[in-house]
Amino acid sequence: MIHRTELRAKRRTLLCGFLALAVAATSAIGCAGPPLDEMEADAIVEEGPLGGEALAQRKQDLNRAYHDMVHFHTTMQSLIDRHDGRSLATFDRFLDEYMGTHLSPMLRSEWQSSHPELMARDASLRFVQAEVLAMMRYPRRVEQVKDEIERRYETQGDLLVEYPIGKQGTLGRALELLNDRKWSGG
Repeated sequence: MIHRTELRAKRRTLLCGFLALAVAATSAIGCAGPPLDEMEADAIVEEGPLGGEALAQRKQDLNRAYHDMVHFHTTMQSLIDRHDGRSLATFDRFLDEYMGTHLSPMLRSEWQSSHPELMARDASLRFVQAEVLAMMRYPRRVEQVKDEIERRYETQGDLLVEYPIGKQGTLGRALELLNDRKWSGG
């Protein structure tokens, strides 16, 4: 029979292994690197709409980022449910770095929010980002993401998005749910 302390130790070992694997996987796919400072970020030129292979690559990148963020959301929810404060703090730092280094630059381009092949995934990714930021208890950043969604998609209230996570609904309804979610505190 396994004692509680042994079970906790095994869970902690599995969690540490998962976090190490997540960091290693992120590094392996070229996601590791120093974050852009404000001057470098301002120096990035807005890219124009892509076509052909470049469009397919952007679509793949957005899909990969969406699925990564959904998995990060699941991990964070598990850590919250288990009241694992130390691991949660470590994971928060990792997620903040990931979003600042990789997600934000990918979402910076305006054109993908109006491209018919990318707009739904772009919007869905922004909603997952807001959900994760709400779980991290960053209400100002959630508000910034929400404002950006409203600005970019002001005429697209009927656009089908994947929010809440695991379900589909209209962008207008998703914004209502996000407003409710942000203030629920957890």
